Amino acid sequence: MTQLNRLSLQNFRNCESAQFNFSSGLNLIVGDNAAGKTAIIEAIWLLASGRSFRSQQSKQLIRHHTDNCVMFAEIISSHNTEQVQKVGIQKSLEQTNLRMDGETVKTHGPIAKSLPVQLLTPESHKLLEEGPKIRRQFMDWGCFHQSEEFILCWRHYQKALKQRNHALKKKLPQDQVQLWDSALVENALKIDAIRQAYLSELEPYLVTFCQALMPEIEIEEACQYRAGWPKNTEDLLKLYQLNYTKDSQLGHTQYGSHRADIRFKFAQQEAINVLSRGQQKLFVCALLLAQASLHEKVLNEPVIMLIDDLPAELDEAHRHKLLELLQILKIQHIITSTSMQLIPILNSETTRVWTIAGGSIEQI
Repeated sequence: MTQLNRLSLQNFRNCESAQFNFSSGLNLIVGDNAAGKTAIIEAIWLLASGRSFRSQQSKQLIRHHTDNCVMFAEIISSHNTEQVQKVGIQKSLEQTNLRMDGETVKTHGPIAKSLPVQLLTPESHKLLEEGPKIRRQFMDWGCFHQSEEFILCWRHYQKALKQRNHALKKKLPQDQVQLWDSALVENALKIDAIRQAYLSELEPYLVTFCQALMPEIEIEEACQYRAGWPKNTEDLLKLYQLNYTKDSQLGHTQYGSHRADIRFKFAQQEAINVLSRGQQKLFVCALLLAQASLHEKVLNEPVIMLIDDLPAELDEAHRHKLLELLQILKIQHIITSTSMQLIPILNSETTRVWTIAGGSIEQI
């Protein structure tokens, strides 16, 4: 499944009620700053990922003086518009309820699988600047969608890690701590293999889109994967045993899949040290387009691209180039902007435009 056909919001942020029927191509939402454009992007991302990119607190997502907010979406296959899935989230201060095709679901996984969404915001350059967590999320998005085994391994790994760290913090006997080592190692090695295979497949696509968006950079980009433990480690189980004392002193597990990272390099230099701020934004665009192309090749379905405030991200020439690539790749894209004049309409037949002003949303 991969086209967002319809979106309905109730009491989300400052929006009392809104409905959108999206086009398969460009969907442009125009309004002044603080008009509520980003909330629409946020709601779709929340549906797709189970989390907001703006806030950790449910109360900030729920409209003032109301008890809950509701997001509902209708997703169709890009190959068969009669194949429809309906997904929804209801959030209150106390709980979150997930629905899929009229049934309650316990985890967000099935919804996320049906709604492969990528996000570009004015903060996306932090992928290069900040710690490894955000880069793991980028990598694991692809692993989750392309490997059936990945999410199960990750859940088993997280359970074992949580139990081991709990035992370390409580200063439990060594045998009770190491009880979790085998499960941790077994799943860490599986996760590692999936991640390495994914990045190996992704890298050629990344090179292609770097050349398309940044032809002035003649040095070829490389992904340097770090597993989360020393590179020369031959026996991960033995590494845990050798580091038990240090782990016990720290109160947590030093090595494992939860410490993995990717370093993006140009001629052995960190991308962040080689690229200008504008080029960093273009590089993040290249990363997302590479993921999108690989996803479509493997799963035969395109992704959906969310872009918040595109003019703040790219200059006019690069905005045009990105929109051109999205059209060529047949990726549905939902974009916010403060002005229609800043976004070129490449195909009017697959474009829809909305304006937001004074809490009112109108389709042009």
